[in-house]
Amino acid sequence: MSIKNSHQKLALLSILVLIFFAVAIFTEENTPLTPGNEDIKAAQMLQEQQGEAIVSPTKALPGFTLFGESGSAKTRLVNMSGEVVKTWDFDAARTRLLPNCNALVVHGTKWGWSQEKWDALRPFVREYDWSGNVVWEYKAPGPAHHDVQRLENGNTLVLFRGLVPKSAKQSIEDPAKRNSKIRTDTIREISPEGKTVWEWNAHDYLDLNSCGKNPCEPLPESITDQRRVFDWTHSNGISVIPENKWHESGDTRFAPGNIILTLRNWSSMVVISRSSGEIVWEFNDRLSGGHEGIMIERDLPGAGNILIFNNGRDTLESEVLEIHPQTREVVWRYSDGPDFYSAAAGRAQRLANGNTLISEDVPGRIFEVTPDHEIVWSYQAGLRTARAHRYPADICEKVSALPLFSDGSS
Repeated sequence: MSIKNSHQKLALLSILVLIFFAVAIFTEENTPLTPGNEDIKAAQMLQEQQGEAIVSPTKALPGFTLFGESGSAKTRLVNMSGEVVKTWDFDAARTRLLPNCNALVVHGTKWGWSQEKWDALRPFVREYDWSGNVVWEYKAPGPAHHDVQRLENGNTLVLFRGLVPKSAKQSIEDPAKRNSKIRTDTIREISPEGKTVWEWNAHDYLDLNSCGKNPCEPLPESITDQRRVFDWTHSNGISVIPENKWHESGDTRFAPGNIILTLRNWSSMVVISRSSGEIVWEFNDRLSGGHEGIMIERDLPGAGNILIFNNGRDTLESEVLEIHPQTREVVWRYSDGPDFYSAAAGRAQRLANGNTLISEDVPGRIFEVTPDHEIVWSYQAGLRTARAHRYPADICEKVSALPLFSDGSS
């Protein structure tokens, strides 16, 4: 069976799954969700499709792919054959594998909110060892969500939610909005001992009268009467800018250490100056939704450009965009019409061979494409996935000991 034919057979299934998960996507996030019969049926349909990866050995980049699952309290590492070679027993909206083979985790998938054990861990960022033991944790003042980054200096960037304080809301022109509960985001850098060394609050630097790319709509009564919280920005990705040619040529907007923040509800991504906290760059062209703005590192093809997963919620067709940050020109794009769509979540990663790994999360499909858009590796997970990432076999000793293919070859 060809990769393309297999992909087409999953298209209808993906659309059905999107319908089943629609409630989870658009329901207010502080309301726990309990999977119904339709959600269970959708998960069962996906699980029936789960199996070996479809791979082009000469074109795909060898490595291990890490992803969390929404609905199983599992985080999995699969090899190039699609064999699960390592499983951690925790619910995770984000998992990052560290060079010491530990896993840095943000708990709290939408399914996890309905489970008392995992819902209680929403404020925590944890580091687990290879055996699943907690070796480090930090409890944020509010729910940690979507992303966490371990920095080269050993500190950790945490993204968590809070409420806009009353003092900050005085600048809001709409009285109904000013008297509502408004969700805000904080990025905090913490030391290994849990000490705050840097902090940024969205409401201090973003206009509370703005809703980003599109005009603000009147708030529903359920928000203005304070039964629900207004999800103002819905930040969903923090990425540290690496060393790059733009800064070396004098463009201080892209100074290494500045942060790319993706704002889903604003259909925008911005660059935050670490020194001033100010927004020094913004991109919202084409975006409808949007996840994971990431500057490509200098040793990878496309170095200095920015990748973003555009959900395409206005067209029901997703795309991955590679953007020249100075001209804002789209220099590469992957799309596949209605056969490629994730209304929520999603991620893109540039690989060392020039290919791009794409995490189409709601349908639970992970695939690798060449610059010419050929799919050379594809894996259908059994549930909705949480932002897959491809790691090289030599990322750490325990991973390098795992079989790269199901026949044990490396």
